[in-house]
Amino acid sequence: MIIGIDVGGTHADGVLLEGTKLVAKHKVIVDQDHLSETVIALLRDLIPEDRRQLERIHLSSTLATNAIVTGNLEPIGMLIQAGPGINPDFLAQNGPTWFLDGVIDHRGHIIRDPDTRLIDEAAAAMRQAGIDSVGIVTKFSYRNSIHERFIADRLGSRFSHICMGHQISGLPNFPRRVYSTWLNASLTQQFHRFKEAIEQGLAHLGIDCPCHILKADGGTIPFARAIEFPCESVHSGPSASVMGCLALAGQPSDSILLDIGGTTTDISLLVDGVPLLEPYGINIAGRPTLIRALNTISVGLGGDSAVGFADREFHIGPRRNGPPMAQGGTTPTPTDAMVVLGLLAVGSAEKAVAAMNSLGTGWDPEETAGRLLATFAERVRQAVAAMIDSVFSRPVYTVSALLHRRRIIPERLIVIGGPAAALKQILESCFTLPCTVPTDYEVANAVGAARTQLTAQATLYADTADGRVSIPEISCLEDIPNRFGMAEAETKLEQVIRGIASEMGMTDRPEIDFLERLEMNVIRGFETSGKILNLKAQIRPGLAAVKGVQR
Repeated sequence: MIIGIDVGGTHADGVLLEGTKLVAKHKVIVDQDHLSETVIALLRDLIPEDRRQLERIHLSSTLATNAIVTGNLEPIGMLIQAGPGINPDFLAQNGPTWFLDGVIDHRGHIIRDPDTRLIDEAAAAMRQAGIDSVGIVTKFSYRNSIHERFIADRLGSRFSHICMGHQISGLPNFPRRVYSTWLNASLTQQFHRFKEAIEQGLAHLGIDCPCHILKADGGTIPFARAIEFPCESVHSGPSASVMGCLALAGQPSDSILLDIGGTTTDISLLVDGVPLLEPYGINIAGRPTLIRALNTISVGLGGDSAVGFADREFHIGPRRNGPPMAQGGTTPTPTDAMVVLGLLAVGSAEKAVAAMNSLGTGWDPEETAGRLLATFAERVRQAVAAMIDSVFSRPVYTVSALLHRRRIIPERLIVIGGPAAALKQILESCFTLPCTVPTDYEVANAVGAARTQLTAQATLYADTADGRVSIPEISCLEDIPNRFGMAEAETKLEQVIRGIASEMGMTDRPEIDFLERLEMNVIRGFETSGKILNLKAQIRPGLAAVKGVQR
């Protein structure tokens, strides 16, 4: 048995699965200031009588996203070794930053070691400022991480949390690595408190099983590992939406996925039945990162969005001013319109009618409600069209990408979330596409969280002319023979990824995809002296194999 929990902006959903069979489901109102209590309240209603049957718990949490949106990030210090070639001042926009000397070049050669005096001065200044978390990034650490590790060792135990850029990602792009490391360090203390609260709650409930959290790429990561990489849990809610759609509605070809919640609507796309991925990294808080994620967007349109009417036009969201008027709120919402039209049976129908009348449209409540929901659907359609245009208007840089590039032609909508069934016909009419609302649509995110498997990614850089191989994610820097080739590189990277998966608790032999293979000759004196090999591979995000049998 597996428990899946998705904590959204308005509600938290939970399910208990036995194989693919849904045994129990539950929904509670979210207290954003006490997320751990919300999770524990859900668990209390989902735990099987025989706790030994519970194999693991999967969480999708808004903790990281909320901290970013509200600006409630921990103050951290950044130590950056930029080297020559650029003015690094623009990298200091995240807060207190100290630039260190020392240089490692683009092939990982040490040109000059950092001055320990500057490291000690920065450490003293951070301690005096009350900073307890540190991010360390050197420019070419994905080629050679020795300076990042040297700086971390020099800081010793003076700080509770030290994040090194090469462990966050093995991909190039210095500014993205700086921002990713800053974000990771800024979230570490909050995530640590959240993890402790959840683990104390599990112990209180007598639960002793692994607990995983969803990542932005549609996979999961154990809590024990997530404490080192909390930035990966950003956007875990939208990834739960995608995986829930796949779990409940299968994998159709080209489709539009909509998760309509109380506060937002999350939009994603399937191309040939596969969700689009941002493999290089997403923008977070206006900054480009190396955090790979499913390609999703969120728009401020939900069932509980505040509605106004001015200049003969409805204004919907992005604010949510409490519950709908039908349920005791003070502001009209799309949910009130659904109640007036008999599409949703919640709260007071009289209060819902009053909500429509309060908009002052001059129409009767039913017409007001119908036009309001038609406007809601049209705004969602416009957001989908803009997303498709954005995805397929980007430049491509390789022949392979160009040959495989085609514009999505959606064949249907898949809609989940509380208002999904109520809005089915309105969305079909607006999009002129068939609309699928799967069974258990209201807890689809929790099902997606429960059904998602572990994922891992790693990169390899080998320079046979120098006789070295680097795998940044595990701080590996080893000597290799000159005959080291692509076959040996693939074997080594596969072993590393399977080792990471084993450490995270994966017992099955995972399928590994190679996302990138690059091979270049090194020329010295008009002769080939070696090769440079670049590899990137992953355990593909997706639904986990089900051990149980659906009854």
